[in-house]
Amino acid sequence: MGTLLPFSADGPASWRIDGNGLVWLELDLDRLRLSAQRPRRPLPWPSAAEVEIVRALGFVDPVTVRPIPETRPTHYEIVSGEKQWLAAQKAGLSKIAALVRDGLEDEEVRRVRRLSAEGVPPNPIQEARALEQQVRQGISITRAGASRGYSRSVASHLLRLLRLEPTVRRWIAEGTLSVGQAKVLVGLEPKRQLDLARRIRRERLTVRQVEALMRQIRRDPRDPATIPFDADPRDPDHARFEGRLSEQLGVPVTLEYARAGSGRLILAFDDLEILDGLLERLGYRDEGG
Repeated sequence: MGTLLPFSADGPASWRIDGNGLVWLELDLDRLRLSAQRPRRPLPWPSAAEVEIVRALGFVDPVTVRPIPETRPTHYEIVSGEKQWLAAQKAGLSKIAALVRDGLEDEEVRRVRRLSAEGVPPNPIQEARALEQQVRQGISITRAGASRGYSRSVASHLLRLLRLEPTVRRWIAEGTLSVGQAKVLVGLEPKRQLDLARRIRRERLTVRQVEALMRQIRRDPRDPATIPFDADPRDPDHARFEGRLSEQLGVPVTLEYARAGSGRLILAFDDLEILDGLLERLGYRDEGG
């Protein structure tokens, strides 16, 4: 990633160009505007719990924007990420990170909005294959994801779906198994993936229940398809906080603490691309490259 430099032309902001040639800005919230291309539907206001997480972290995921012509200082139209922008406002933040996509036409903006709705495309497997094709052509995951309206973390998670057993991929494409339910199966041998996917569908397990089941499987040497599933015994507020934080950071989160108050926060990742995306969300910048 490139080094942050002052963005003096437009006032208080900072900018950098990363190794893929993408321009990133840190913008005042009042310099962002809703897109005229957004569907006429209610704004995606964040929940109170989501706002509390943002307030605790002090940041939100970057938004994607394009410059609004003939505005001084330059204002920006939100291409994707209204919820992050609204959450930042509710949490009292003053700035937000933004990926600038200059030159986008209205039709391209509408396409990006369709693809990035709810953060997951209508057919995640098709999108994963499209990303894979771009990567095979030598395009980085970051650049390939950005061209389709995804953060690097979302693009990496989509690509990992292609490592799932074929039947499991088909269920995801059909919509009978969600990305959240299936992504924890990556890394298991194909037969285990299929057995557990069948169980998830049969027992209609939620994403949180799947994560709790996976924790039991790691501790139990028996066949994972037959391990009795116990509801998560932790405090509901504790589990809810972990779930919200996991959604915010895009990786599994485990919070462990003792009665004395000390503890640790564990952020899990499956490969270096996921780690890079996580570090970027946490504000880490490699000033050496």
